[in-house]
Amino acid sequence: MTIEKAIFQADELKPNQVAKTQKIEWLSHLDRRIFKEIICAHEPDTDTPKAFGGYTQDTPPDIELLAKPPYDDVYPYFLQMHIDLVNLEYDKYNNSLLLFSNAWGQFARAYHREHRFKPEANALKF
Repeated sequence: MTIEKAIFQADELKPNQVAKTQKIEWLSHLDRRIFKEIICAHEPDTDTPKAFGGYTQDTPPDIELLAKPPYDDVYPYFLQMHIDLVNLEYDKYNNSLLLFSNAWGQFARAYHREHRFKPEANALKF
């Protein structure tokens, strides 16, 4: 999924007045988490990014985000969750949070199944 597609999907399902730059910042935050908490804890393969510097308003909108299909639904859910929070729509936020949390869990479990933990990451697991 691209930045542009994630924002489009969130906006289609939840029309809002949140600036595109804010949504890009949220997506950058999520991919920083994905990179640090999930990708860096595993042995790299040929498709593993070596670094992640985040996204800005100058990032090409067609750049691919880190979570790949079929687990890329984390992005529109994450954006919708933040939109609900900004709009102080707490019931909607709780629903969006549940959808995001489920998608995050599915993505994380799939990544763990498909990639080996780094030895030092295994030592840090609780």
